[in-house]
Amino acid sequence: MTLLFRTPSPRRTFDDSIRPAILLLDIYRLLESQNILTEGELLEQVRELIHGSPDEELLLVYNEIFLGLIREAAELRPSTLKVATLCHLLRQAVVASCSALDTYLPALLRKELPLVIRARRRDFYPRNDNALRDYLAELRFSLDDTLRLMEDPNAYAFIAEKILGLTNFSYLSSRTGVHVTGALLGLGKPWDEIAAHLGRDKRELMSILDETVNRRNDIVHRADRARTDPGGEAQSISYSWTRQAVDTINHICLALDELVAERMQRLEDMVSAEDQGSVPQGE
Repeated sequence: MTLLFRTPSPRRTFDDSIRPAILLLDIYRLLESQNILTEGELLEQVRELIHGSPDEELLLVYNEIFLGLIREAAELRPSTLKVATLCHLLRQAVVASCSALDTYLPALLRKELPLVIRARRRDFYPRNDNALRDYLAELRFSLDDTLRLMEDPNAYAFIAEKILGLTNFSYLSSRTGVHVTGALLGLGKPWDEIAAHLGRDKRELMSILDETVNRRNDIVHRADRARTDPGGEAQSISYSWTRQAVDTINHICLALDELVAERMQRLEDMVSAEDQGSVPQGE
């Protein structure tokens, strides 16, 4: 029996990439507590329950959603569970969510752009889109490239790879990157369509994404010091802000995926009709 392993879809890749960010948020909620016991009646009852030795150091962490026991063998100090330390989990959730976006947008383009080029041909991108034009400004085809296009049955994929090979397409995790991805994949006004699909305000979505990406850069490059004060104290971070940031990236990508899937189905129908000698009405 031969097993065939398919390349994960962009959506699956994104889900796998965003999951660590969500997990970090969940762990923070479990461990966030002002009630860390190292002694007392409750701790002794738990010690008896686990048949622990009288001299074993135990930490009992509890809040309204979690009750956990940390044994001496874990070599975990009480200071490790202070909010100031646990905030590093939130910072890493920000980094992980942006990494998921970094991974998802090129993967989506790599999968779907050849179909767009095949179906739309010379009109595969809007000529009046300034942001997209800037991203494509360095695109060049050599004589060898041109000759290959004349003979290559996979010319659409070759053009797509040339586009994705541009330096600019290594930096898509921004409001402009989301716009460029959507525009290349047939969305007329990507942010308007994403906002309408989610029932959210476009400016709010773009603002939260910008703040999250900027915060990721602060965390990665300056240990969460502000760009305007790189020698200062680390910026404060809260669970609520981080949850909003992670959820917003999640929602933006899921909405984009659904919108693009709908558009790709229409293009597939169009290509199929062309192959059969009839073009669908309305395209």
